[in-house]
Amino acid sequence: MIYPTIGIPTLGSDLYCQYMQYKYVHCLRRAGAMVEILPQKIDGAYMEDIVKRCDGLVFPGGPDIQPSLYGKEVEIGCGKPDRMRDAFELPLLKAALEVGKPLFCICRGMQLLNVALGGTLYQDIKPRQQCRHSDFWHRATATHSVELDTDSRLAEILGSDTASVNSIHHQAVDDLGKRLWVAAGSPDGFPEALEIEDYPFCLAVQWHPEHMAARTPAQYKLFQAFVQACQDH
Repeated sequence: MIYPTIGIPTLGSDLYCQYMQYKYVHCLRRAGAMVEILPQKIDGAYMEDIVKRCDGLVFPGGPDIQPSLYGKEVEIGCGKPDRMRDAFELPLLKAALEVGKPLFCICRGMQLLNVALGGTLYQDIKPRQQCRHSDFWHRATATHSVELDTDSRLAEILGSDTASVNSIHHQAVDDLGKRLWVAAGSPDGFPEALEIEDYPFCLAVQWHPEHMAARTPAQYKLFQAFVQACQDH
């Protein structure tokens, strides 16, 4: 068997970041992938090399994205961005999109995908939300349900038009980027998954399947489907 190489940007070196990174790596390896942790390096040739040698890329969760990157001023409730991550991950994602690389964009990663394609974000959904969207302490279990578009790849993978998901976010997609469409939504109307028109393979979800995969087989299916797409690619 040929194991695909999947790249994931480093989340940092402290214990919390290492723990969060481990969750992604464990799920990917369990699904049959080799994982390469990508150091943050703002260099065009380096990013081009990553896109060439990796069979797929994961864009993980993390801090808020700089509002200036989607044409907005900072609003009350917006968290402190990691400017180095923004400067590394946004051009890397755009480079991967240009060549049709398989993508798995999770939480911040989904928001980054929207920004990369010209969309905007709600900087803090707490005043608008009707169900709890930021519940870190129950990250291994479902917080709310989502309704899936029956024509989506996501619904095909999960074999259902609904799913129960965790929730660890306070921002959400607002205006959709070009070619994107909403593949799942929350009960209070926020996009919970995005897909790209006429793109080989892209899963973009607002929840964190890496924290649910050990106990919830449906969430593990997302990693299996992504790794299979990388192997086929």
